[in-house]
Amino acid sequence: MWPDWKVSVLAFVIILEKKSLTSNSGKSSLVMTIFRMLEISGGSIVIDGLDISTLPREEIRSRLIGVPQDSFILAGTVRLNVDPKKIARDSEIIEALKSVQLWDNVKEKGGLDIDIEKVHLSHGQRQLFCLARAMLRPSTVLVLDEATSSVDAKTDELMQRIIREKFSAHTIIAVAHKLDSILDYDKVALLHEGRIVEFDSPYELLSQPKSAFYKLYFSSHQDEEEDFDDNITLAGQ
Repeated sequence: MWPDWKVSVLAFVIILEKKSLTSNSGKSSLVMTIFRMLEISGGSIVIDGLDISTLPREEIRSRLIGVPQDSFILAGTVRLNVDPKKIARDSEIIEALKSVQLWDNVKEKGGLDIDIEKVHLSHGQRQLFCLARAMLRPSTVLVLDEATSSVDAKTDELMQRIIREKFSAHTIIAVAHKLDSILDYDKVALLHEGRIVEFDSPYELLSQPKSAFYKLYFSSHQDEEEDFDDNITLAGQ
């Protein structure tokens, strides 16, 4: 029998190397091992005292929430996509869609039983839709695999607010390269070539000029300033 997983407010983030979304930092392998899509050759992954290698894969995946960079949408209705296991009431589904600012659009197109393709969701809206789906899942562990990396600034801001409001009682494991978005996390794990090179609170690492996270953080801000200056130069030509 599967015991109830404890609610935890611990959250940490895996930071990619600057501008290396396809690097061999090990973040993809780590996420895959959490969902038992890849078996580890040594050590163990323990959640609430349970070694996940001793549990059925289907059970683990049913108790974890994953939001990837690229949204996954099934052919079918809005209802099927937001609640594929048919466990939520209509009122709960509508509330979740309202939380991500999509309900008015869905309602206008025909409601929960309209084909999702007819709603014409943009890329950012599809990511928001995935968050609504996540809200309806019975879990206390949320895994964000660069979930906001390819959305515009406005959508990113909305997603960050939703994550903090709706998943405040969850353990959050986030792969991220937008470093400002994780400064309020409890822990940062900096990965390089499959190894953790640093693990501490973000502000503790930022207080150490010799830390790798410190260098990565301020280097990313310097790059943003250079890109901004380049755009101004191009606009003035």
